[in-house]
Amino acid sequence: MNLGQILLIVLALALLATLQLTINSSILRASLVTMDNEAKIDAISIAQAMIDEINSKSFDSSTTSKIVHFTTGLTPQIRFGPEGAELTVPAYDQEPFKSQTVFNDVDDYHRYTRLDHSSTLGAFMVRDSIIYVTSTNQDVYSTSPTWYKKIFVIVKHPNLIDSLVVSSSTQDIPKRVSYVGDSIMIKSLAVYREYF
Repeated sequence: MNLGQILLIVLALALLATLQLTINSSILRASLVTMDNEAKIDAISIAQAMIDEINSKSFDSSTTSKIVHFTTGLTPQIRFGPEGAELTVPAYDQEPFKSQTVFNDVDDYHRYTRLDHSSTLGAFMVRDSIIYVTSTNQDVYSTSPTWYKKIFVIVKHPNLIDSLVVSSSTQDIPKRVSYVGDSIMIKSLAVYREYF
């Protein structure tokens, strides 16, 4: 073998190594995108289930057994969160979730955290926040009670690469999707209807 043939073999091996690295990086990138998409689908499903659970409860602790005609009869935001027997729900609730049977109104879920498990991806951390918003603009925080409570559900998981916010005025109609941090946030609105 002469020098020319050795150089051709070295060039062929270098070309083969470059091709192999390109293929491996493409496979890795595709795997990461697949894991991210699977995590997003699971996270959105978990967040929507949380929104559904919250919206199945009474609007306020004062509306669980009677109709309220004035916003002054609603719970002030400073008192949002569990109270009394509702305090038995653990800090990081796990299945079966005690919140489903113990919480009776929307604001009990303020600062509530649960660990929800997926069969394929493991634990997702879910955290809720509830605030009053104005009747004219549901993106504006209200310091006093109103007939509108905005629900924020944040879901975190290590496989979420790009994250998104789904915002809706009703729980079924998404208004916008945008990317933030490393979690998925779904926003919904609880509206008190005085007459049923």
